[in-house]
Amino acid sequence: MKRIVVVGAGIAAIRFLESLLSVKSVRFEIMIIGEERQPAYKRHLLSRVLQGEMRVEETLSHEQEWYLRNGIRFLMNEKVQSIDCNDQQVKTDRGRKVRYDYLVLATGSTPHLLPVKGVGKQRVRTFRTLEDCYELLENAHLYKKAAVIGAGVLGLEAAMGLVSLGVETTVVHHQPNVMNRQLDRLAAEMLQEELEERGVTFLLSKRTKEVLGNSQVEGIRFADGTILETDLVLMSVGIRPNIELARKAGIEVHRGIVVNDDLQTSVPNIFAIGECIEHREATYGATEPIYEQADSLARTLTGDLATGYQGSTVSTHLNIGGINVFSSGQVLETEETRTFQWIDPIRHVYKKIVTLHGRVIGAILYGDTSEAKHLKRLVQELAPVSSIPSNHLFRGEDISSHSTLKIVTKKALSSRSHRH
Repeated sequence: MKRIVVVGAGIAAIRFLESLLSVKSVRFEIMIIGEERQPAYKRHLLSRVLQGEMRVEETLSHEQEWYLRNGIRFLMNEKVQSIDCNDQQVKTDRGRKVRYDYLVLATGSTPHLLPVKGVGKQRVRTFRTLEDCYELLENAHLYKKAAVIGAGVLGLEAAMGLVSLGVETTVVHHQPNVMNRQLDRLAAEMLQEELEERGVTFLLSKRTKEVLGNSQVEGIRFADGTILETDLVLMSVGIRPNIELARKAGIEVHRGIVVNDDLQTSVPNIFAIGECIEHREATYGATEPIYEQADSLARTLTGDLATGYQGSTVSTHLNIGGINVFSSGQVLETEETRTFQWIDPIRHVYKKIVTLHGRVIGAILYGDTSEAKHLKRLVQELAPVSSIPSNHLFRGEDISSHSTLKIVTKKALSSRSHRH
């Protein structure tokens, strides 16, 4: 049998193995090598553990028996240090040499730290791994005030987790709106307001200049000279693809490990998936594109060469503190877009669809995300405006005297409101 070696044990690696095993007629000898001490887990669920909504055990991808039952050899707490592309083998930090026929790099990413003075002080942390989660849970009683730098999905989830642990928490963001990459101003303001009601404080349009304190964090100084006192700094300011292993092996890298539509690197029998890759000049950090890549690679290696990976439309789902938010595609207006917006400020519900040249290119759902799956498909397919389910998405029973349906065209110059 051909041997497949997977480097990395995150959601990309596990989803790939699941897809590979679903093809019953194909058999490989499979080995997976992960550098963390724990079994493979779903990293995107850690914030729910921090918020007390889920136990650590529920984040595990599979029990150990699953790997044994499927003939998968799982090397945990072992790091691949080098790849010999000529001899087709990898070498680990334990001196182990492993031969492969196909190598799948699922090395993920590392959290970015702001390059500011004092970033190396104690209690400057990231929230990325299970060990990070354990540390915050075990030591929450030591922190009186926390500053979460970054108001993206992970930053907001971490902030809610800290609040649920009884820590006074402030979210610091350099932009004027939270989740500025996924939400428009109205949705961002609605989200901020509801999070403030749940105990999160916000400092927006603030650029961190320095982490204050001796050996341990005591505060943050901003570019405008103001200071925020805190004894914990949690940075959530983006990720960087892990490309060093591939780079040392002579594999082509740019921002990520460069792959083609077959998810093949510049070395024919070496493939890559997940947060570590760059495909058509794009990198992805969301769960759904990673799953799509893993499924595509499994099809390729099992002989289904009909379609390769074509790239993904990034969608974002946020569910914290009972707040539901969905975003997909391009959500900000331009001079050429036409936008449909429906707002119910009493029920905290907001729905928005952005179209361009008669095609759906983006959507936001706030408060009521029941149509997220359908809208995601419309955005992915660039469906015609006629496909918008107006009789369902903007259904009559939702519309009351305080709700408004608005159609916005070029620069809102010809906007008009309809009250139902």
